[in-house]
Amino acid sequence: MENVNFEQEIKRLDEIVEKISSKALPLEESLALYEEGNNIIRRLEEALKAAQEKVEKIVNIKDE
Repeated sequence: MENVNFEQEIKRLDEIVEKISSKALPLEESLALYEEGNNIIRRLEEALKAAQEKVEKIVNIKDE
């Protein structure tokens, strides 16, 4: 899994939402931004899942 910078990814996602929400964009640009936003969300979900698994391992080790 690649390294994910949450702050940068969230900032970019906010920019995408703002741009799509505030402007009448050409269809192609809207679709490209939508796709980029979905990719960001997928990366963030994967990173969160990996972090959760690490925490669960730590908790399990501590409980042993």
